[in-house]
Amino acid sequence: MNKILFLLTIIFFTSCKKDEKSTFTIQGSIKNPETNYIVLFQESDIERKTTTLIDTITLTENGEFKASFKVQPHYYSLQINANKKIPLAIDKGQIISIEIDNSNTKITGSKDTELLMEYENLRANSLEQLVQSIRKQIVAENESENPNPQKIDSLGKLEIKNYTLHLEELNTFIKEKMGTSIALYPTSLRWKGQENINLFDSLVSNFEMAHPNLSISKKLREKVSRLQQTTVGGKASGIVMETADKTTVSLYSLNKKYTLIDFWASWCGPCRRESEVLNQLYKNYKNNGFEIYGVSLDTNREQWIKAIETDQRSWTNVSSLEGFKTDAAYNYAVTALPMNYLIDSKGKIIAKDLHGEELKKLIDKLFK
Repeated sequence: MNKILFLLTIIFFTSCKKDEKSTFTIQGSIKNPETNYIVLFQESDIERKTTTLIDTITLTENGEFKASFKVQPHYYSLQINANKKIPLAIDKGQIISIEIDNSNTKITGSKDTELLMEYENLRANSLEQLVQSIRKQIVAENESENPNPQKIDSLGKLEIKNYTLHLEELNTFIKEKMGTSIALYPTSLRWKGQENINLFDSLVSNFEMAHPNLSISKKLREKVSRLQQTTVGGKASGIVMETADKTTVSLYSLNKKYTLIDFWASWCGPCRRESEVLNQLYKNYKNNGFEIYGVSLDTNREQWIKAIETDQRSWTNVSSLEGFKTDAAYNYAVTALPMNYLIDSKGKIIAKDLHGEELKKLIDKLFK
């Protein structure tokens, strides 16, 4: 009996000793810190923008810090002050050193974080070159003495086209460089496109084999599943939301021949510029069985209602005023705007992410 108890005691303490090993360590220093602490968060759900507080790390008088954590490899963020948050993709066994000297930040010890930084630099440069530059031209034209509607329309179409090119550049990067890095998870926020599902499925399959028990493995698989469920030929998920006058309207209560599920927001320039096309289509075909179910991802009620009135969006408009946190955005894998789905009377998705002239041609063809 004593021998058994002794063996159990050894097993117990051996297990405890093994469990006490930290997953990773964060250390470094901050020159002239604003507070005597920093905060580590886990970015638990990047689409719903939810975080989990992991720990508050106290700084020494010299602004130095060191802390070890026994938590899963994941995507984290280190809140330095009210205006500075450092994204960290951390795998097990890493010792991450962070040196902050005013506006300069140096991070070493995490290949995953280095890869994430490379991706984010590419994303920022690509977005500026392909998209932001066009948006600036649109703003300048709108603010000119005699704005040219044709030029604004042309630039708007170019912006949407260039955003697709921007996403293609990001997909090329993750295909060629990301591998099974923890940094793959934050990139999934911008995964879209029916033609890219096989790529994403392959990336996630490899990631699952390398990290079979991680929560982000499940998150990545869920993302691919939602993308697969919302492909052309799939069944549209139900949506039940309130209109501006707080009347609850469900997507399937419309019961029309064809319904365009239009995800938009008052702050989305391309969405607002598409109002003219949508108005024309609605006017031409609303009596023939065409409906638009506008799902706003606004968070400000007044701005949402003002946009509806300004753009004369006379069709069904709903919103939970939760932005991208709304269930509909999550279920339809909407992480960027504009985005739409065209469904038939049975809820079958027959087209997605069509805009401008492409959308007009399809709707015209369907009602010929």
